[in-house]
Amino acid sequence: MLTTRRAAALLTTRRAAALLAATCLAGGAHAQEPTKIRFALDWVLQGPQAPFIVPHANGCYQKAGLNVITDRGFGSGDTVIKVGASTYDVGFADINAMIEYNAKQKNPEDQLISFFMVYDAAALSIITRKDTGIRKPADLAGKIIAAPPGDASRRLFPALAKANGLDPDSVKWINVAPELREPMLARKTADAISGASFTGYMGAQAVGIPAKDIVVLHYPEYGTSLYGSALVVKRTFAQKNGAALKAMTRCVVEGIQSSIQDPAAAIAVLHQRDPLLNRQIEQQRLQLSLDWSIVTPWVREHGLGQIDPVRLEKSLKEVALAFSIPVPPAAQVYTAEYLPPAAQRKVAP
Repeated sequence: MLTTRRAAALLTTRRAAALLAATCLAGGAHAQEPTKIRFALDWVLQGPQAPFIVPHANGCYQKAGLNVITDRGFGSGDTVIKVGASTYDVGFADINAMIEYNAKQKNPEDQLISFFMVYDAAALSIITRKDTGIRKPADLAGKIIAAPPGDASRRLFPALAKANGLDPDSVKWINVAPELREPMLARKTADAISGASFTGYMGAQAVGIPAKDIVVLHYPEYGTSLYGSALVVKRTFAQKNGAALKAMTRCVVEGIQSSIQDPAAAIAVLHQRDPLLNRQIEQQRLQLSLDWSIVTPWVREHGLGQIDPVRLEKSLKEVALAFSIPVPPAAQVYTAEYLPPAAQRKVAP
């Protein structure tokens, strides 16, 4: 039989253990669970997508209390639809595809909004060969351009045509599958193709066209105000998860800045995700996206992610014209609410 003193001591020990257990359980219950964000890219994992993989590797998402699940995309139009359906929470997609999607939504709660502009200079382009004599958009009159019917550069061609005094009907379009676009240009069955600038440029080289013989007509260089791909989100998700979007944006900014400073390291991270990638090719593709679409004079002055309100208004009119939709209010297309301070969004000179 236990003595009174031993019994009291044992009871005290048990009470302490019980209190400790209760405290641990309470602490676990109040611990902050990481916020889950399902993130859909615009396309397969290639060089331009590397900045979005970097935050996984450097631990930024984890430190920010986020559980970001990043998946490949199947085109901006598909990404926008999936974000709109809440299959994904955030998407990286062409802002113009988002604008068109919103125009079809009767319920404002079903609409998306962009909150971080990645491609300040849209990757829209017409790509041709030097031997065609095409040097500017006006030279496309009477020419044959090959592209898939849903290609963004093709669908927004009226904006390029108007900016350059070209009748859009003076061009003949041939419908082709994406994988046949560059081969047709190489075989000279098409005078030009339309598509994302860095993808088409790399693709043309891959089918045997020397880099010195490739001519790229970048829409931003020929009078259009069109913006490119951005981070997009459903309004209802943004309203409920503002802090998480701010944290995610900070990590994306760091990912882009890191990719600018050390492209090879960014591609090494991407290669860990997909070991079958050709590092040299993807680093070149990444560098083109940085040089042509991301690090623009505007971005050098104002930082990543921010838009020019005056330019956006012009852009919305061009999109409305091309898609035959009403001009949407700018406040329904872009918000700067989730951007980090400008000082944190600067890029190296």
